[in-house]
Amino acid sequence: MSSEYLIWGDDPILMIPGPSELHPRVRQVLGGRFYPHYGAEWGKIYVETTELMKKIFKTMSEVIILATPGSVAVEMGIVNIANPGEKVVTIDNGFFGSRLTELAEHCGRKAVPVKADMGEIVSPERLKAVLDENKDARALLVVQNESSTGIFNPVPEYVRIAKKYGLLTLVDAISAFGGAEMDVDGWGIDFCIGYANKCLNSIPSAVPVAISSEVWSRVEKGIVNPGTWFTNLKVWRHYITEWSEMGHPFPTTVNTYSILALKEAAQAALDEGLEKRYERHRRAAAATRAALKQLGLPPLARDEQYASPTLTAARMPPQLDGRAKELMKILLTKHRIMIGGGLGQLSGRMIRVAHMGTTASAKYLLPTLMAISSALRELGFIAEGAEVAAQVFTSVLSGAK
Repeated sequence: MSSEYLIWGDDPILMIPGPSELHPRVRQVLGGRFYPHYGAEWGKIYVETTELMKKIFKTMSEVIILATPGSVAVEMGIVNIANPGEKVVTIDNGFFGSRLTELAEHCGRKAVPVKADMGEIVSPERLKAVLDENKDARALLVVQNESSTGIFNPVPEYVRIAKKYGLLTLVDAISAFGGAEMDVDGWGIDFCIGYANKCLNSIPSAVPVAISSEVWSRVEKGIVNPGTWFTNLKVWRHYITEWSEMGHPFPTTVNTYSILALKEAAQAALDEGLEKRYERHRRAAAATRAALKQLGLPPLARDEQYASPTLTAARMPPQLDGRAKELMKILLTKHRIMIGGGLGQLSGRMIRVAHMGTTASAKYLLPTLMAISSALRELGFIAEGAEVAAQVFTSVLSGAK
């Protein structure tokens, strides 16, 4: 791997599954004008941003933007879809699937987790069996891109099944939004959460959410009582109705820079073309998996069909099992590259390399793979395929489908 790909100085490159590297156009916005979070001029910018979000979500449904972490938006979805005590079925095949279960229980909803082993999906047949046993369930909650394991769940199939059982659907698309296909209306998603600071390469604190008319209606009619204030859609409807004219269609202060940055990042993604962008991510992912496998780090995803297009989770070689944190430390201190590690029971046993937005390219991935190869050697492991990893990456990147 040629050193010509080493493109940075002292600042570490973020090859972690969020926060991601900032898009150059976002950096320009952050050095520009500061806006107050209300007024006619700001109101126009906010509405324009929601319209861009609709294009990425592929929806005609109403979109709002929360100035919060992503988990707050997930909590909002849960409390507005189901009442306390009602059942919600969760796809629980990783850290963030388990968080859906945890959030639902903390919000007083009865979670019914459908589990799968790490690196696998919940089969549609298994989901159907659980729904047959829980015909009183109100909703299905699923993470589109399980970033703890690098699994891309078959959301269209899950949602199709859920709709046959009359369930509302919530999809956490946080780590895939802007980097993988999404079709809120075509798939029938009722509450979908995007994100700014992963595949769109913007800054945190701007979480777009697409909400179906059915979810809005159930809350406004009092069929669902969220029991909250900020995450209550009835509260949001009040401010949208009463304060939109003054450019303040949200209950609280927002970080206007985060929304300005999201707007610019979304426009950059749309300028590239969504289908072209998604194909770029798929190829970068396939190439990264192939190269890591050559280096002796097999992907955690057991079926290529369900491997994430926005990050790769790979096991450490058996000889280095439990030493992932040492490898990560070498990458950061000696190569100024930050990658992710395993979460929960996988801590120390695997690494996670993101290919999100701008980093889904040879410019970022080749030096990352070179650094991983070097760190493995420093830890005493040399894979038989290490010398050809770069060639494999380049070959797959140019030809993977």
